[in-house]
Amino acid sequence: MKWSTAVQKVEQVAAACQAMARTPPGIVPLRVSSAWLSGGVLDGPRDDLDVVAVALAVEEDVAWGTAPRGAGQWLNASKLLTAPVALTWRPAHAVANHAVLRPVRCWDAAGGVDEAVLDALRDGSAAALRPPAPSPEERAARLAADLATSLAALRRTTADVVEHRFSPGSPQRRADSLADAAAGYLELLDARAR
Repeated sequence: MKWSTAVQKVEQVAAACQAMARTPPGIVPLRVSSAWLSGGVLDGPRDDLDVVAVALAVEEDVAWGTAPRGAGQWLNASKLLTAPVALTWRPAHAVANHAVLRPVRCWDAAGGVDEAVLDALRDGSAAALRPPAPSPEERAARLAADLATSLAALRRTTADVVEHRFSPGSPQRRADSLADAAAGYLELLDARAR
């Protein structure tokens, strides 16, 4: 992807988050508290980016690789469902992890779009805004917390599938939730092994 396109995608995400924050909760109940950039888009201008990585933070625990309730509706209403952006859902209290490395916040519900971050992105100096790398102890603690949240999600979704296995409803949704929880948990186990 071209650099100018990547910057436009970040601007699109920030604008969408801002618009969704003004949408009444009765229409779209899920509330995103902040949006964070990570990965190559922070490294400066280049025309070989595969994807723009964005973490959307919510005020609840979200297991790695899963989405909070109402995420599909939020993404559809925000028009980010089909945007060429790699979106991940993270708990607001712990956005960074093994894959969301040294993220930079580009939008939050209290302050809106962070124009200083967008300006730094445009001029190629966003890497200077990244926080320092966490210590090995901090990384291990974050991974342990993510593993605990993911294991709880795996247990919860497995119980839901078992309980409703022969019930009418949406077995595909339950199977998708279980698959997402299992894949996220396994990715975290692999990250811990590294």
